Amino acid sequence: MKSKIIFYKIFILIYLLFSKNVSIADDEISLGIALGKGIMENVSGLHTPVTGNPGTNIKGLVLDDDSLNTNISLNIDYNKNLKDNLYLNSGVSLVKHSTTDTTITFDGGYNSSFPDIYFYGLIFDLGPSYRFKEISNLTPYANLNATYFLGKQSDTQYDGPRYGEGGPHTYVRCLGVTPNLGFFVNSGFLKGYGFSIERLLLECENDQIRSMENGYDADFDITHYRIDYRISF
Repeated sequence: MKSKIIFYKIFILIYLLFSKNVSIADDEISLGIALGKGIMENVSGLHTPVTGNPGTNIKGLVLDDDSLNTNISLNIDYNKNLKDNLYLNSGVSLVKHSTTDTTITFDGGYNSSFPDIYFYGLIFDLGPSYRFKEISNLTPYANLNATYFLGKQSDTQYDGPRYGEGGPHTYVRCLGVTPNLGFFVNSGFLKGYGFSIERLLLECENDQIRSMENGYDADFDITHYRIDYRISF
């Protein structure tokens, strides 16, 4: 809930920024690639009885290994200069996240083993970006983006010969925020190249997977390490 509140506040801030005069300084296109590591936590959903937790109710669970890694993230961003060192960042990323092991333990202690799953889809970012004073030939910056992830998840099988493997790719929908700190080279041989670290904080409402036929909630917390190249125009 906290991430969603920040998500909506960022959109209010963007509206206020656009109500001011927009600068005519250079805008930018940025192309990037990233890898990342994170966790999947606070998982819960409607589930039938299990040992130690009777009844059909909302059951929480933890992954014995809660790792959620980004196998690849390819992105394109547009940075619109608003005034002086303030920009509006908007971007889209094609991503694939995967678990290491989805063996789970329910509230009550029941343990069940499953193969890993993966999530893939598009991430949309929008938010303010601020450029700090140059250091040598480097320009540091900070972003705070409202983030929306729309994608699919694998290995959802419930009825079938291999429970937990295969099945339809059901949807994943997440809202959240992504703070980002980075720098880029503003002169010399490497002009335009940059590096950033961003943290995706997402609250997700996902469709059915395995025994959770009515869907489930989960939080994603993933740190990306990104290399990019930007072009001013």
